[in-house]
Amino acid sequence: MEIPEWLKYQTSGYRHQASSKKQRERFLDKTLRHVLSFTEDIMFNETVSFKRGLLQGIEPRLKILSLIIFIIILSLQRSINGMVIFLIISLSLMSLSRIPLSLFLKRLLPVFLFTTVIAFPATFNFIVNGDPLLILYRFDTSHQVGPIEIPSVISLTRQGVSSALILTLRAVTSLSILFLITLTTPPTMLIKAITYFIPDTLKSIISISYRYIFFLIRKLEQFIMGIKSRNISAVSAPVQQRLVTSRIGLLFSLSLRLSNDLERAIESRGYNYKSKVQSSKFKVSELSSIDIMWLFLSVIFTGLMIWKSLD
Repeated sequence: MEIPEWLKYQTSGYRHQASSKKQRERFLDKTLRHVLSFTEDIMFNETVSFKRGLLQGIEPRLKILSLIIFIIILSLQRSINGMVIFLIISLSLMSLSRIPLSLFLKRLLPVFLFTTVIAFPATFNFIVNGDPLLILYRFDTSHQVGPIEIPSVISLTRQGVSSALILTLRAVTSLSILFLITLTTPPTMLIKAITYFIPDTLKSIISISYRYIFFLIRKLEQFIMGIKSRNISAVSAPVQQRLVTSRIGLLFSLSLRLSNDLERAIESRGYNYKSKVQSSKFKVSELSSIDIMWLFLSVIFTGLMIWKSLD
C-alpha cells in the first residue's frame, strides 16, 4: 500500500508556515493554551497548598477570617509606612508558607502594572496640586486644554507621588494577602470554609459550580481539539474565531441543559430548597497550638495597626 501523493509534499502555504520561526500563534492554539494553563494553575495551587508551611497548618476558617481582617485594616492605612508593614508581613508569610517567590511575583505583576498606569497621571501638578518634587518642563505661559489648566511649569508633586504610591501599594498588598488564602488552602477546603460565612442558599450553588467548572473546561478543550484534528491545512484567523465563537455558544447551551438536568436530579432525590444546610460549628476546643498562636499574634498585630491608623 503506497502513500498518497498529496501526503508526500507540503503545500506552499503550510511550508511557509513551518519555515517561519516567527510565526504568530494561531487563534485556536492560543485559546487551547489558555484553557490548559487555567487547569495547570489550579493543579499547581493544590500542590502548593499541601506543602508543610505556616499558613497551610492553620484552620481554614480562622485563616480566612484573620487575613480578611488584615485587608480591612490595610484599607484604613493612610501612610506609606503602614502599607510597607503589611507588605513585609505578606512577604514573610509567603516565605514561611513555602510559596515560590517567582509564582508570587508573577501573580502580582499585572496588578502592579495596571495600578501604576492608573495612578501615574495623579503625580503631575496639573492633576494634583502640591509641592514640586521634580520639574519636567517649563512653558512661557500657562495653557488651557478643555477643563484642565496646564501651568507654565510641569512637575511631579510630592503629594501626587505619595498618593499614587499609596494606591499602588494598597492594591498590590491586598491582592498578595488574597493570594496567601488561595495558595495555602486546598480548593475543596477553601470552598467549605467560605461557605461557613455566607447564607445557606448560596452554599450548594458554590459547591456545585466548583465541581462542574472543570467539566465545562474539559468540554471546551475537547471542542478545540476536535476542530484541530479535522483540519489538515492551516485555517485563517477569521475562520478560527468563528469556530471558537460557535463552540462558546454551544458550551453555554450545554451548561444550561446540564443545570436543568442537575436540578431535576436533585429534586427527584428529595432535596428541599427551603431546608437549611447544617454547617459544622466553629469550636475553640478543636484549635491546635498553631491556631491559638496565630490567633494571639493576629489580635496583637490588628490592635497595633488600628492604633497606628488612628494617630
